[in-house]
Amino acid sequence: MKKITLYHNGPSTCSQKVRIILDLKKIEYKSKLINLFTGEQHSPEYVKLNPNHLVPTLVVDNDVLLESSLINEYLEDMFPEISARPSDHVRVHQMRLWIKYVDIYHPQCGSITYGIGMRNVLNQKSKDDVDKEINAIPDLIKRKNRRDLLDQGIKAPVFIEALRQSKIFLNKLEKELNNSEWLFNDSFGLADASALPYIIRMEQLALNELFDINNRPNINSWYAKIKKMDIYEKAITAFIPNQLIDFLGQCGQDQKDEVFKLMEKN
Repeated sequence: MKKITLYHNGPSTCSQKVRIILDLKKIEYKSKLINLFTGEQHSPEYVKLNPNHLVPTLVVDNDVLLESSLINEYLEDMFPEISARPSDHVRVHQMRLWIKYVDIYHPQCGSITYGIGMRNVLNQKSKDDVDKEINAIPDLIKRKNRRDLLDQGIKAPVFIEALRQSKIFLNKLEKELNNSEWLFNDSFGLADASALPYIIRMEQLALNELFDINNRPNINSWYAKIKKMDIYEKAITAFIPNQLIDFLGQCGQDQKDEVFKLMEKN
């Protein structure tokens, strides 16, 4: 039996993608939580495992695996008994195109999260601590975007672009769910796992009106089915502190009207 350790963070969208596939496949793993708020992802010990300063990281025996979408494909290949990938080759291709698109969309969710919520946490820190945290981000563009979000919040150009891209993402997801109750599969699978965390995050930020029964009923139905699955409680709810959910929800409620106005304009 392989020794599997997951380095992850509870609320992290990419960590959620991997946890839900691990639990779907009933794979036992050792959990190692990485505290993103204290900057543990930038620690020398963790960076040895993941030079990108990101979560999750999956260690299987002595092999280190990075990038949530690729980790999930590995899990599907190594543990195929409970399949999360379609058997039809054309649908596999469609699934991979979808996951590639979602990976490209991913930074937009981070911009929305920081613009609405997390900037309020970081702005309570000292300037030196904030500068240290931002400067630890290895990517120059990500550093600049983080600074803009902290300084300008929902008025930052990167936030407004994230809203525009989120509308595109939601419309694509709604359209794909016209064809089937699951994404490119007969049951919950890799493509569903790739999209789910971004719907969860929008709900946490009080933006769930975007996919209520009146606006995007296919997403609404799909999400409701997933929330009734045992793996949702085990892989998602159990790892997200209620205090954080309450905090993000309050930040979202306080700015919801302005955010929706920005979405209408863009």
